[in-house]
Order: sequence, then C-alpha cells, then structure tokens
Amino acid sequence: MQVRINKLTLDVTDKGQGPALLLLHGYPLDHRMWDAQIEYFRHTHRVIVPDLRGMGQSEGTPSNITIDHYADDIITLLDELGINRVTVAGFSMGGYVLFALLRKAPSRISAIALVNTRADADTKDGQRSRLEAARNLLEHGSIAARQAMLSKLLSDTTLHDQPHLADEVGNWMTEMDPLGLVHAQLAMAFRPDSTSMLASIRVPTIVIGGEHDKIIPPQLIKQLANSIPNAKYRLIAETAHLTPVEKPDAFNNLLSDFLGKAHV
Repeated sequence: MQVRINKLTLDVTDKGQGPALLLLHGYPLDHRMWDAQIEYFRHTHRVIVPDLRGMGQSEGTPSNITIDHYADDIITLLDELGINRVTVAGFSMGGYVLFALLRKAPSRISAIALVNTRADADTKDGQRSRLEAARNLLEHGSIAARQAMLSKLLSDTTLHDQPHLADEVGNWMTEMDPLGLVHAQLAMAFRPDSTSMLASIRVPTIVIGGEHDKIIPPQLIKQLANSIPNAKYRLIAETAHLTPVEKPDAFNNLLSDFLGKAHV
C-alpha cells in the first residue's frame, strides 16, 4: 500500500496481526529483501516493511537528506498506522535508521534486532568511498550499485550454489532510482556516531551477523553486541552481508526465538 507522509508517498507492506514488527532494509535494496521474513512472521505479528524514501517504490526528493529524515518518516508512518510500540529489526543502513529511532523516540520501541550493522560513523576513507560511489551512480546509473555490491552482499557459496538468487538480488539493485541511492550514500557518509548510546540501551536486543561478512566482519558484530547490556550475539554460518536473504530459515529461527523470549 502507499502512505502519504511528510509530503512524500511511501510504499509500505503491512501484513498479519499481533505485536508490531518493523523491518528496515539496507542499501541498495528495498522491502523485497525481507520477503521470507514477511511470509514467516505475518502468522504471529503485524509486519510493517516500508521502502525508505527514494528507494524501491517510495517517492524520493531532489534535496539532500540525512539518516534522521528516514527515521522521521518511520515515526510519522507509525503514527499513521496507529502503532504505539514496535519491535524493530534494522539491516545494515536500516540499523543506522534504527539508532536514530532510539534517539528520537525510545519509548516507541519494545525490542531491537541489529542485523549486519554497526554503530560507529564512517571514517574519512569511508566517506571518500561513499562519495566516489555516489559519483559512479550519477554517471552510470544503478547498475553501478550492482557491480560494486553484489559480490559483497552474498557469500562465495551463495554466488556459486544459488545463481538464481544472485540474479534476483542483482535485479533488485538495478531497479533502484540512482538518485535515491545517491542520497542514501550521502546520508550514510555523514551519519552521526551512535557508539555513545549503546550502553544506555535497555530494551531486549539481539545482534546478528554473517560468518563471512566482509562489509561488517564478525569481530565488529561481536564488539557491537558486547557494548549493549544483555544483548544476544549470533552469527549465521555460510553467509556474507545479506544474512536474511542467504539463510532465511536460520535467520527466522533466530529472530523468532528472540521475539518469543522477549515476549514481543
């Protein structure tokens, strides 16, 4: 469905009944990365999965945006849908949005799943890489995202054994609006550092990573989990960065067990 908020039209999947579960996608993707989770959790939860502004089928903006803009969209969306409290799973860039939600509306969040993400800001080298990626997107279009990201998102095993899945993920990326991806890169490049807030997180938390993730390696995932009081730390074997897509059954079992124990 489409929801009009903050002068933009967002495309939102809203399925199931029960406690609200919000899934935030990463770069350069959209809600489709969560298809297996939507199908699984709609039987126990009300699953809300938006395309962030400028990505997927959601309307973009010509002006620069920040991670806070994405978070403001989500807060307004929850208001529009009549959802007061929600469990949030944020994948990669979606995790950066989740940290912004924790800063802006902590009382709205029941529990969190930090998936293949990190809390620190980009280094100068990281910012330069993102600016170069933005330039490539402007020059070559969204195919530049596929060329740069596909081999990083998926493990060598997945690329070899599931070529159809690799093609599907690659197609998701090439279907993106390049300008939306440019804005996302700039928003990530200059996002705030969230490490100082980790010790103050009090909601139930699980931190999930991929065994072969080259973008956010396991040691960083473990470090993130260790910085949050009572956080659960889990790695999914034979996956790289895109764990919910590469091993959906393993991911769903981990998240389902966490939600059950957290009573959310």
